[in-house]
Amino acid sequence: MIRSALLGAWLGGAVVCAWIPCPSGAVAQSAPSAPLAYDASAWELALERRQPVRPWSRRDLQREIRHRVTLEKARHQMDVYYYRVGYTLSFPLGLNRRPTSAELPVPIPQMNYPWLIWLSWDLEERWRLLHLAWRESGDREAGLQLQRELAALAGWDQFGEADGGIGLLTGHLAASLALALCNPAGWQPEYLASARAAARALIDRDVWPWFQSAWPEQQLTPARLANIPVIALARSAQLARIIGDPYAAALEQRTRQVLDAWCRFRLGPEHHSEGTAYDGYLMDTLTEWLAGLPDGRQVLAECRPAFRSLADSWLRLSVPGRPDLAVPLGDVEPEMTFWATALLRMTDWYDWPDTRWLLRRVPLTRLRAAALVSALDCKSTFTRLSLPSCGPQELPNALSLRTGWEDDSLLAVVGLSRGVMGHLQADSGQVILGWHGRSWITDPGYQQYRPGAEREFTLGVEAHNAPVIGGLAQSQRAGELALLETDAEGRQHVRVKLERCYRGLPPGASVEREVWLTGRHRVMVRDSFAGLTNAVEITTSWQGGTHFAWAFRQGWARLSDGTRALWAGTYPGSLEPWELHRHPGSRGPLTLTHTTKLPEGKGVRWWIFVCEPAEGWEEPVHGVEALKR
Repeated sequence: MIRSALLGAWLGGAVVCAWIPCPSGAVAQSAPSAPLAYDASAWELALERRQPVRPWSRRDLQREIRHRVTLEKARHQMDVYYYRVGYTLSFPLGLNRRPTSAELPVPIPQMNYPWLIWLSWDLEERWRLLHLAWRESGDREAGLQLQRELAALAGWDQFGEADGGIGLLTGHLAASLALALCNPAGWQPEYLASARAAARALIDRDVWPWFQSAWPEQQLTPARLANIPVIALARSAQLARIIGDPYAAALEQRTRQVLDAWCRFRLGPEHHSEGTAYDGYLMDTLTEWLAGLPDGRQVLAECRPAFRSLADSWLRLSVPGRPDLAVPLGDVEPEMTFWATALLRMTDWYDWPDTRWLLRRVPLTRLRAAALVSALDCKSTFTRLSLPSCGPQELPNALSLRTGWEDDSLLAVVGLSRGVMGHLQADSGQVILGWHGRSWITDPGYQQYRPGAEREFTLGVEAHNAPVIGGLAQSQRAGELALLETDAEGRQHVRVKLERCYRGLPPGASVEREVWLTGRHRVMVRDSFAGLTNAVEITTSWQGGTHFAWAFRQGWARLSDGTRALWAGTYPGSLEPWELHRHPGSRGPLTLTHTTKLPEGKGVRWWIFVCEPAEGWEEPVHGVEALKR
């Protein structure tokens, strides 16, 4: 009702079939179609994404929707950019048969690449927009396009992945069918019959046999809650509910059990997480499924603490001045803004003004179609905003120290990898520094699946800045939080124990990393070692964000964006030009690798980072004691 009233006021009560494109230069203008590299820095650097960070308005939201629907109605084929492998493939609209492996390339040897996942992402985006135009503005042309394309799914022989397995393709198709079939009014009878037949086949022919083998009545563990099978399960439950399928009760019950288990593990000693991007991907599905539950209000109350933990992660790990981007810790894909859709729903359910403050500053061009619809649906989208509070905070996979969220705020994120999900990395102690819309000290932020130099760069010994000890990088997700505080001098301070992250250290060895955020422009890191073998070599590799300009002065390294600078130093010792290199697999970041030895197997090393808002060439005062003041 609220959404209808909103759109009715927008359209002046008239039925409009021609959607007006966004004026050039408007805040809500859709992002250009030029693809970006599979690299977090590419999104930080894309100028067209760096729109003024101000809260968008109802008018901006309406304009963005109009523009996107116009583009979709004019589209004759679906061009899908596979950013992970750098391919763009084209598919006809109205796919009356499932694309086969024989029609698709092989970008990674010996891997049956899941092409249909990204296709289903783009199809769902399209169908949600056409559905919105049809149902909320009476655009019959959009409605017929939607009906025709969903009816074509009846010609598919199966709704599984390229290898036949049930997964994300199944989930996205189920979500699209559930959205459109929830209201049969206005459908062409032949299209409705075909779409319903496709929905029945998806549940009865494909999902139910998979469900019986993949989801037996056994105890759920964190590893069982990976996003792919849960998304397929919950979206299938949602569709089965809509079409009244006899298997709906069993699918719904198991989905409810999965959500209950996820909430327990999120808040328990398991610290369950798949990282900011994939937690959002999962929750986009579970929150839409939850919104349609008959007893949803009770479940919302039970889930509130776990959902708030999610909200804190998305809030606390956002890059200063770039509310749409999370720092590239672990497996974070800037393309995946599903988290914003889930957070919009949660913010409305629980009335969180601080997350609303963040969401209203995410550029509309970065929101998925479901998020735009949710923003229209949510009763509280345009109500009060509240600036989030600062201070150190523990998250399931990281620790956040920050001075604020504005462009000139400073963020220090410290990795704390301790979950079981296999696609995350052993990166406890990894430090990422965010400032002025960039991750100045960064991380590859992904893992390449192709064998070769790039995979080694994203997962090898130089991928993270936690110390490499005698050639041993971290291989276990076993970081331990020892201390998190704001000390008597107002400094945010964290200490993590890292020795359990390394296999093969001597018994009784101790490895600790401490990080202080002091004032608005200074971060200090102290690595402490004890109980290691004599003369052990300690190597530390720091990644600087793509296209920063490097210089070296009096033992300090200097990174600059042409307007401001970040100075990096170490104590004891110095940083030298010959330590800077480009890893053969890097897509942009340069690596500064410093090596030292511990003659007695113990010692302390300081790393010092000083932000200089007004770019200059005077290196900071050397000496740790001076920097502490």
